[in-house]
Amino acid sequence: MAEEAGREPVAVLWAFVVREAPQGPPIAEMFVEIEERRYAELLEDALVSGFALATGEPPPTSAAVLVREGRLAELALAGGHRGWATAQPPSLSGEWLAAAADRRLVVVVLLPPGTMARAAEPPAPDHAASGVAADAFMSAVEAARSVGRLFHGTARVVGET
Repeated sequence: MAEEAGREPVAVLWAFVVREAPQGPPIAEMFVEIEERRYAELLEDALVSGFALATGEPPPTSAAVLVREGRLAELALAGGHRGWATAQPPSLSGEWLAAAADRRLVVVVLLPPGTMARAAEPPAPDHAASGVAADAFMSAVEAARSVGRLFHGTARVVGET
């Protein structure tokens, strides 16, 4: 469960992926899927932060990914005015933390509700995606992108990486 400061808990699913880049160090990606009843709020916060429809390169945003003790502590949106925190912060792999530290940026992708369920099994939060589960997950992500339901942006990394 996750919660925004001062609000009731809300279900959030996270997936963390490291991708090779055409140039430079690997890219840390964070996929976020929130339950239907709060999706509009999350999307509004993301758009205020500068997220855009996922076509081409992700735009820079005012968002920040806060990392504490090797775990995701919060996704800060809307210029830092609204934070989406996780009651039980997911662990981040050493590979993901290294990629985030090298670039000091993370690509954050907002998934529409139900995307991860269509993937059958998203990548585990404590290691990089690989194998059949990763292929199914990325296929579900690409399906959401193809119908114009995916939003993305780059967020700065704050904290220990």
